[in-house]
Amino acid sequence: MLRFKIKDFELAGRLGVLYTKSGAIETPAFFPVIDPIRQEVTIEDIKEVGFKQVITNAYLLYKRSGGQAQDVHSLLGFDGVVMTDSGAYQLLEYGEISVDQDTIIDFESKIGSDIAVILDHPTGDVSRKRAVESVRDTLTNARKALERLDVENDKTIWVLPIQGGKYLDLVELSAKESSSLPYPMYGIGSPSVFMERYRYDIVVKMVGTAKRLLPPERPVHLFGAGHPLVFPLAVALGVDTFDSASYVLYARDDRYMTDYGTVRLKDLQYFPCSCPVCRKYTPKDLMEMPPEQRRRLLAIHNLYVIKRAIERVKQAIAEGRLWDLIVETSRYRPEMPRAVRSLSVFYRYMESFTPTSKGGLKGVRLVGIESVWNPRVMRFRSLVLTKYAPPKGKRLVLVPLRSSKGCQEVRPREPDVHYIFYAPYLGLVPVDLCGLYPSAQFNYAEPVPYEVVRDLINFVRAFVARARASSWSLEAVSTRSKAWSLEVGRELERLGIKVTWRD
Repeated sequence: MLRFKIKDFELAGRLGVLYTKSGAIETPAFFPVIDPIRQEVTIEDIKEVGFKQVITNAYLLYKRSGGQAQDVHSLLGFDGVVMTDSGAYQLLEYGEISVDQDTIIDFESKIGSDIAVILDHPTGDVSRKRAVESVRDTLTNARKALERLDVENDKTIWVLPIQGGKYLDLVELSAKESSSLPYPMYGIGSPSVFMERYRYDIVVKMVGTAKRLLPPERPVHLFGAGHPLVFPLAVALGVDTFDSASYVLYARDDRYMTDYGTVRLKDLQYFPCSCPVCRKYTPKDLMEMPPEQRRRLLAIHNLYVIKRAIERVKQAIAEGRLWDLIVETSRYRPEMPRAVRSLSVFYRYMESFTPTSKGGLKGVRLVGIESVWNPRVMRFRSLVLTKYAPPKGKRLVLVPLRSSKGCQEVRPREPDVHYIFYAPYLGLVPVDLCGLYPSAQFNYAEPVPYEVVRDLINFVRAFVARARASSWSLEAVSTRSKAWSLEVGRELERLGIKVTWRD
């Protein structure tokens, strides 16, 4: 039974289609959390924004109905895809729930959930002892559920959450054990507490640790992730779906969502958005409204922001520019560069899924140290540093590369000379590799950031060490007119390499 079809890759992110009994949804996709009783935002509002999928809480439905099963689509008045959580949030908040797993998964089956989550035990931000218990109890439930469910053939897509939280060894254990179980979809639990503190670096480590060990052909859901800043990071590691009630929780607190964070409504003079709410009203208009009306309109706006952010990620995948989007969003908050640095640790994993080039990919824009960690750039640098061998018997001359055109046009005048260009971000570009992406398709601005210059110096040092170990003849040219070339030249002289200086 086909559950998930992957149409395109970029990094480890993918454009896909998730097939359910109520229809197909394109991924990456966001599931707005809805409360069947308290609805500041109506189902029609959610559909009007463009969402074809929602998630609700099966445990709350069970409690409020006295265990009487009713088709969840009819109950919600929604003909799209409905995902149900099992009560894990209540376990995380209150430490216990009043039903066992058998009862809740039977209930999820009876109400016709398209995607359903087994009863897991969320880790949260707890002691290691509690974290061990949450992983153990979730895996125990997962194995017991297989005694009642035919998860491979059931029309309902059953989700097995991965737990462990900030304890990455426990996340690894949970993912390894879970990968051997035949669930058609996995989830990664307990990121919310870290996202609330803008600790996206921890969320990245959790996702990356789990995703490397899960079957790549199965979709992965990230629970409780509802801010635009996290979408590019998580998708780059292979997350396919998200859910959150953030859109309405922020609205209850008069918080207006933007691409770069949330802003108090009272602090806004203008709306930096063109969604239907922001086109029709001003911040002053909303502040003067009754609370119920204001919350609804803020929540609708927040949904539009989330929808736009997901669509930007999808377009970036299609164009081959997901890393560019990550670099762009890394400028939005001071906590984000740390998250991108954590993401870069998984570059080999991301690079293994990344095509060398694709239709809309024209070149790479290099703007900061984060650009060095682009898996396509890292692939090229690794090739040069570890696998490339120059022609035998020639003098290797390191020459500054001022632009991609220079790589294509410069040729040695002496037959025994072999040029190897050095440049910020790229490191080294041998003349016979000119044209290999991205060496002929890049641009960067001057002045080059200090940490990028230091990275270049370290890269050149590593190549010099390899050249000496291989007995290659090495000399260099440097120019004082470029600060980065000046620094490289000085370092080469300190290493005992002959440098010819040019102004």
